[in-house]
Amino acid sequence: MAEDVSLFGSDSWIADINELCFDYLKNLQKRPGGRFLRFRDELLGTKAKPGPIIQEYHSSVTKAKMEIYGKNARDAHIDYHKIAALYIRSFLIHCPFISDIPNETKYYEVCLYVKLANEYFSIPFLAAVFKAWNHDCERALRMEPIYKDNFIKLLYRFKKDPDKLDYASLANMIYLIEQRYFL
Repeated sequence: MAEDVSLFGSDSWIADINELCFDYLKNLQKRPGGRFLRFRDELLGTKAKPGPIIQEYHSSVTKAKMEIYGKNARDAHIDYHKIAALYIRSFLIHCPFISDIPNETKYYEVCLYVKLANEYFSIPFLAAVFKAWNHDCERALRMEPIYKDNFIKLLYRFKKDPDKLDYASLANMIYLIEQRYFL
C-alpha cells in the first residue's frame, strides 16, 4: 500500500488537512449545538495509513486520471482545482463531522453551520488550498453570502447523492470561486 500512497503528491497535505479539521471543529464548537460536534479523524487517517476519505480520494483521482489521460494516467498530474474537488467529494461521502447529541438532550438549538458541518468545511478547505497553491498569504477567500449559501446547498445535494457530483464541474466552480472571491 505504501507504494500506492506515494503516487499521490497531495498526500503530503494530510497532516495539514487534519489540523485544519480540528481548527474548524474548535471554531464550530462555540456555535449553538457545536458542543455536540465531533471530528472522526480515523476517517482521514495519515499518509502512512490512509483512512476511508483518503482511500476514496485515491480511487477517484485514479479514475479521473484514466478518463483524462488514458494509458499515460500513472505519470500524469491533475490541477489543484480537480484535487480540491475530489477531496471535497470524499469529505461529502464519508462525513467526518458528526453531531453526537445525547438522547436525553431535549430542545437543543443547532445552527446551520453545525448541521451542515461537512459542507461548510469546504470553505476553509478551499481557502487553505488557494493560499498554499498561490503562495499568497495576504489574500483571503471572501464569498458573497448568497453565493456561499448556494454553493453549500449544492454540496448538500451532492452529499445526498454523490453519484450526481461531476468532479470536473465542481473543479470549474472552484476555479471560478478562486478567480472571483479569493481577493
